[in-house]
Amino acid sequence: MSIKGFRDEAHYRETMAVTLGRIEKAFYDVDPDVAECNVQFGALTILFPDGSRCILSSQPSVGQLWMAIASKGIAYHFDYDPALAEWRDDKGDGVEPLAFLKKFMAESAGLKIQF
Repeated sequence: MSIKGFRDEAHYRETMAVTLGRIEKAFYDVDPDVAECNVQFGALTILFPDGSRCILSSQPSVGQLWMAIASKGIAYHFDYDPALAEWRDDKGDGVEPLAFLKKFMAESAGLKIQF
């Protein structure tokens, strides 16, 4: 099966695992009273003390990474750009998920996350 931006489904899944792994690793030393991160079944969830969540999920059928922060009305779909070796929003606004999360975590939780 060919997925846009990827050689095959295995390449998509490998790229997704690396992306979610980088995010999860950034939370290893974060106090769980500030934010908790876990990965299950192709989805990464960041849980905040107020109960709000940021969810990043793999969408292999369309070859995308989706991000949602429902409490803030934020949702993005990201396509992989093999030339840049990074994800970019599919609306062409230049949003990159790791940069977005870094800024969002600083503004919403006072966390300085490094990926």
